[in-house]
Amino acid sequence: MQKQIAHKRQRLMKTLFVILISFTSVFCFGQPTDSLPGDPGGISVYPVQNMSFGAFSTGNAGGTIIISTNGSRSVTSDVIALNLGTLYYQAIFDIDAPLGSIVSILNGPDALLTGSNGGSMSMRIGGSDPPSPFITNVSQPTRTQVNIGGTLTVGNAAANPPGTYTGTFYITFNQE
Repeated sequence: MQKQIAHKRQRLMKTLFVILISFTSVFCFGQPTDSLPGDPGGISVYPVQNMSFGAFSTGNAGGTIIISTNGSRSVTSDVIALNLGTLYYQAIFDIDAPLGSIVSILNGPDALLTGSNGGSMSMRIGGSDPPSPFITNVSQPTRTQVNIGGTLTVGNAAANPPGTYTGTFYITFNQE
């Protein structure tokens, strides 16, 4: 009989121990992610200036407009660059990264620009200055300026009526 009581007591103690452990584990929580400090070695990208191809006219064949990384503009085929007060310029981004970071740029797909009076044009993202990949050579809080050019493919006047054409392009900055 004594042995049976001891065995029941031992089983009861084990059961209580398991229950106690179960309740204890319920109160163990990890640190919430919003209370963790930011990555001090991370990269931040700030858009400074959108890309603009300026004013132009096209004939029967269409052509291209090229904006270089320094903001100069050139045209091909029968596209005529017009100087009507509409500025043209490259896209500019500021990169905030630790001194000596290696940054590479990945261009996204061609962008579709749609016209306010109908029509659409395709824009290919061009090269960068500094060329990709590059090493940041300024200390924070100073930022590295990156200029991006592009090429706009323009159809004939019937396909691309006069108007304002807008669109969005995507690029990725990778810190290696």
